[in-house]
Amino acid sequence: MEASLWKNSSFLKLWLAQMTANIGDQCYSFALLWYLLQATKSGAALSLLAIPEMVAGLLFYLIGGVLADRYSPRLLMVGADVARIAVVISVGVMAALGIEQFAFFLAAQFLLGVFSSLFQPARTVALKSIIPMEQLSRANGILDTTFRTIRILAPMTIGLLASTVPLSTLFFVNAASYLLSVLFIFAIRHSLKSQTDGPTSKLTVQQYKKDIATGVSELRQNRYLFQILLFGNLGYLVWLVTYNVGFPFLAERMEQGNGSTLAMLMGFYGIGNLLGSLFMSRAYYTRHLFVILIGWLMQAGGFLFLTAGASFHWIAFLGAALAGVGGPLIGIPTVTAIQVKATDSNVGKVYAINMLMFTFFGMLSSSLGAIWLGKLPVEQLFLISGLFLTALTIVGLLVEKRNVTTKHQSFDA
Repeated sequence: MEASLWKNSSFLKLWLAQMTANIGDQCYSFALLWYLLQATKSGAALSLLAIPEMVAGLLFYLIGGVLADRYSPRLLMVGADVARIAVVISVGVMAALGIEQFAFFLAAQFLLGVFSSLFQPARTVALKSIIPMEQLSRANGILDTTFRTIRILAPMTIGLLASTVPLSTLFFVNAASYLLSVLFIFAIRHSLKSQTDGPTSKLTVQQYKKDIATGVSELRQNRYLFQILLFGNLGYLVWLVTYNVGFPFLAERMEQGNGSTLAMLMGFYGIGNLLGSLFMSRAYYTRHLFVILIGWLMQAGGFLFLTAGASFHWIAFLGAALAGVGGPLIGIPTVTAIQVKATDSNVGKVYAINMLMFTFFGMLSSSLGAIWLGKLPVEQLFLISGLFLTALTIVGLLVEKRNVTTKHQSFDA
C-alpha cells in the first residue's frame, strides 16, 4: 500500500509554500486590477497587463529550465520568491503613494513573469526529487486542486478584506505570503540537488546553448514525449480566445450586458476545473496522451454546448462546466509525463520547452481574438473552436492507437 503523500514532510512543506503563495497571488491580482481600473478607467489598459508576463516567459523559461537542471531547485525557488517579495513591495509602495504611472506596473508584471519563469521549472524538478514516481500524478493533482480551490474561494474573502483596509495592503499581504513560501521551502530537509551528473560547471553562454541542445535532443529521441507536449498545447490555439473573448460576448448575448452572467459562466467553468482536478488527484494512468486527448474532447463538447447558450441558458452553464472539467485532464498529465518520461538531467529544460509552446500558442490565440473580435457571431466562435478540438482529438487518438500498436509489435518481436 502506498504511503500517504501527507506523511511526506517535504511534500507537505512544498504544498504549504504553494498554498500561501497562491492566496497572496489572488490578493495581488485583485488589488492590481482594481487599482489600475480606478487609475486608468480603461479596459484596453487592463488587457495589456498579461503581455509583459508572456514576453518574460518567452525570454526566460529556457533559462529557468537550464538552471533548474544544473543547480539546487530549492535555492532557485527561494531566490525567485525573495525577488518577487521585492517587486510586490515596490508595487504596494507605489499604490500607497497614489502613483499611477502605467509603465511602472507593466515593468513590475514583466519582472514577476521573469521570476515565475525561474520558479516553475525548479518546482517541477523539486517535486520529482521528493515524490516517488508512482505518486507524481497524484501530487500534481493535489497542487492543481489547491490552486483551483483558492482561485474560486479567495476573491470573496479578498473583496471583504479590501472593503476594510487600504487597497495597497493587499500587495503587502502578497509579499508576506511569499515570505512564508520561502520559509516552507527552505525548511525542506530532503536533498534537492542538481540533476546533472558530476560536479556542476560554470554556466557559460556556450554551456547554456549545449544544455538547450540536450533538451531539444531529448524530445527528438523521445517521440512519445514530444507528442504529449504537442497535443497538450495545440488546443490552446483556440482555447484562450474562446475563454477571454467568447465567454464575455456570450454573457452579453444571454443577459444583454449583465455582468453577473459572465461571473456565473466563469464560476461554472471554475467548478468544472475543480471537479476535474479532484478526479486527477485520485486517478491512476499510464497513457498520458490518451488522458490529455479526453480532456480536449471534453473541452470540445463544452464549447459545442455553448453554441446554444444564448437561447438556452442552462445549456451554457452545463457547457462551461463540461469544458472546465477537461482543463486538469490536459495540464496535469502533461507535467507528470515530463517528470516521468524525461531523463533526470532534462526535466527542467523539457518543462521549459513545454511552457514556451503554451505561451506561443496562447499569443497566437490572442492574436486570433483581435482578428475575430466583432467579425463573427459568438456562436460561430464556439462552433469553430469545438470542431477544431474535436479534429485535434481524432488525430491524436489515431497517433495514440499507432503508438500502442507499435509497442505491442515490439513486445511480440
